[in-house]
Amino acid sequence: MRSALTVAFVAAVVGGVALALRGQQWSTLGRLLRPETIPWLLGALLVTSVGLLCGTRAWMLTLAAVGAPVPAGAGIRMFFVGFLGKFVPGRLWGLLAQIRLGEKAGVSRARMAGTYLVNLVVVLLTGGTVGLLVAPAVLGSGLAWLAVPVTLLTVLAGWPRVIDTLVDLAARLTRRPRPATLDRPADVRRSIAYQSLSWLLSGVHLWIVAVLLGADARAALPVAVGAFALATTAGTLALFVPDGAGVREVTMVAALATVLPLPAAVTAAIASRVLTTLAEVLTAAVALVAVAVRERTARATAAPDRRAAATAAHRTGRHPAEPDARLTPTPG
Repeated sequence: MRSALTVAFVAAVVGGVALALRGQQWSTLGRLLRPETIPWLLGALLVTSVGLLCGTRAWMLTLAAVGAPVPAGAGIRMFFVGFLGKFVPGRLWGLLAQIRLGEKAGVSRARMAGTYLVNLVVVLLTGGTVGLLVAPAVLGSGLAWLAVPVTLLTVLAGWPRVIDTLVDLAARLTRRPRPATLDRPADVRRSIAYQSLSWLLSGVHLWIVAVLLGADARAALPVAVGAFALATTAGTLALFVPDGAGVREVTMVAALATVLPLPAAVTAAIASRVLTTLAEVLTAAVALVAVAVRERTARATAAPDRRAAATAAHRTGRHPAEPDARLTPTPG
C-alpha cells in the first residue's frame, strides 16, 4: 500500500508539473536560448535552488518554533514531499503527506497542522513585503516606497508575537484548531529572516532573464525580485490551480511591463515558470535522494555494531540490551 501510494503521489506531481507547463508559448523562449546566454541561465537555475534551500531552512525553524524539532533528514523529507504537493490541484495532498511523515517522525497531527498555518503566515507576509519592491516602478512615487518593506520586516523580526496573532486569525478563517503559542521567538525570527532571503534569492533569476531580454540592470533588479515574490504569493492563494499557473504569470507580466516591452515581459514570465519548475523539481529530487542515501549508509554502518553486540551477548549469555552485571553498581 505504501509503495502504491508513493507511485500515485509521484504520478500526480508529474501530472501537475505537466499541467503547469502546458500551453506555454515555447517559441518565445528562442530569444533566450543562445550559446552566450546558457551560463547566465544556469546561474539563474542555481540561485533559485539556493533560495529554495533557504525556504527549507525557514520551514524547519517554524517546525521547531511550534515545539516539534526533528532531525535534519526527516525535516528535509517532510518539507520537499509537501512542497511537491503544490503541483497537485487542491494542495491538500502535500499537507496529508507531510502529516503522515510527521507522525512517523513522532510529531502529532495537531503540531503538523499548526506548522502549516504558521509557515503559511510567514510565507505570505514575507512574500507580500518583498513584493512591495515593485511599488516605486508601478506607482511612480520614488524610492520612498522601499522604506515600507524594510519597516515591515523589522517589525516582524522585532515582535514575533505579531505572527501569533495572525496565525490565530488564519486558524479562525480556515476553521482549523489554533496551534500552541510560539514559545521560541528566536526560531521565529530566524524563520522570517531565512524566508525573506529565500524570496530575494529566488527573484534574482527573473532579474537575470529580464536583463538578457534588454532591461536596464539597475532599474530591473527591485522590480524583478518584487514581481516574483508578489506573483508567487498570489499564486499560493490560488489553491485549486497547480502552482498558481496563470495567476502568477499575469501578476508578473503586469510588474515587468514597467521595465520591458509587453512581449518581452511575457517571455520573461514564461522563462521564469520553466526555470523555477526545473529548479524546484531537481532540488527536491537531489535532496530526497541525498537523505535516502545518508540514512541507508547510517543503517549499514550501524549494522556491524549491532552484530558485534549480539555476538558479545551470545558469548556472555545476556541480552544485548541487558546491562552487564559487572558494570552495575551494587546498592550499599
